[in-house]
Amino acid sequence: MPAMLDDPTAPVIYRISGDPPYPAPFQALPPEIGPRQVTLRDRITIATLVPFSAPDQVPLSLLSYLCDMLNKEIEKGDTYPMIAPIPLEAFGPYWFANFGAVMLLGDIQNADQVRQMGRDGVDWEKQCLGSFYIKPNYPGRSSHVCNGGFIVTDGARNRGVGRLMGEEYLNWAPKLGYSYSVFNLVYETNVASCRIWDALGFKRIGRVKGCGNLKSYPDQLVDAIIYGRDLGPEGEDYVSEERFDKIRYYLKHGKYPNGADRAEKSRLRSAATHYKLIPAEEDGQEKLMLKGKEVIADPQRQYEISRFIHVQNHGGINKTTATIAEKYHWVRIKETVSLVIRNCPECKDLAK
Repeated sequence: MPAMLDDPTAPVIYRISGDPPYPAPFQALPPEIGPRQVTLRDRITIATLVPFSAPDQVPLSLLSYLCDMLNKEIEKGDTYPMIAPIPLEAFGPYWFANFGAVMLLGDIQNADQVRQMGRDGVDWEKQCLGSFYIKPNYPGRSSHVCNGGFIVTDGARNRGVGRLMGEEYLNWAPKLGYSYSVFNLVYETNVASCRIWDALGFKRIGRVKGCGNLKSYPDQLVDAIIYGRDLGPEGEDYVSEERFDKIRYYLKHGKYPNGADRAEKSRLRSAATHYKLIPAEEDGQEKLMLKGKEVIADPQRQYEISRFIHVQNHGGINKTTATIAEKYHWVRIKETVSLVIRNCPECKDLAK
């Protein structure tokens, strides 16, 4: 799930613009950044995101495992632009020289515990769910704009790991002094990645036509999306997809998700008076309803519904939005419709 464009063999750059203090190589992390416990999509399994600020803080066996995971993704040829695998000696500085985090199963208290796990010979394939880094996207005067790269391990797919790492990326990046995030190259065929960034409030600020010569699409060049997002309060305009997952879990099981605090429990009790869960029909899925309308939390399905309704008569933004709102509910329907209309070939031709 990449969002990167930088050269893995290039010298490491550090943030030297934006608000001070500026980080020194391999210095300790800010006190407000520490291990973060999360709950996976099943609302039962506990995992921890453990942050690191230097490659030598990470067990060599874990570095080797993550390097293998990244190289497998490179070899697949559908998400990362690189062709050659990254050697282990280059991976550590590339991924962890500024800031990197690793998601591990269980409640991990600190980085020392991770290093002890390495000494104990833990099987990282069973323990590690993913990793991401945060680093400057540009050098020098623009180094307060950051970028990230993400790995979800093979055994962790479809468990909400990518989404959780994306949320913590947005939490930690401003605490590291960054004010804006740019993801330079997300191939539009990488639906899982696009879904996450769309749902987390990133804007599609650009498109690079035909820039991906991907293995799964040998007869065509694939476009890439450039994503951008403000960090901090002005960027926090999204409603977490996880919120609807928690409501669904509470209605279905009649108990609170793991890790819910008093405030969240109160919100869930309140939500239960407004939302309703309709059991799944044959070959279907259960539906979360709000005032008679189906709640659509998945950004990809939001887009597909909007596109299906729009192509019926190629109506404008207001008409299409009103039609959707008769049956469905999600936040910012009009923005989804606007994106569909901008991407509609027939409407583009009429506008010429």
